[in-house]
Amino acid sequence: MIDTNNLTPSQILQPIYHKINSSDDHTWVRHGLRSILFLKNKGFELITSCDIWDCLDGMKLYPINPRSMGLVVKLAHKNGLLERTDNYRPSRRKQANQRPVRIWRLI
Repeated sequence: MIDTNNLTPSQILQPIYHKINSSDDHTWVRHGLRSILFLKNKGFELITSCDIWDCLDGMKLYPINPRSMGLVVKLAHKNGLLERTDNYRPSRRKQANQRPVRIWRLI
């Protein structure tokens, strides 16, 4: 077991992001980013990860690791597709048990 006490949060997450990005979820992540563009073209101004999940579920695309959604949102934010808001709403996904999810602004 690795001692994570002296690591920054970024250092702790780096192997996870690498594992997601190098796996079969790479294609799923790309479709997730395309789903964001689709939502923007449909006139959405604000979205949550639930909206992205809805698009991907509608295409019958499922990740190997559900945490890959975090990578989709992170990449979209870093590449100027999404802007963070301070607002949250309960998740619509049954698996998430209505936990709060961030609302993102499409830019």
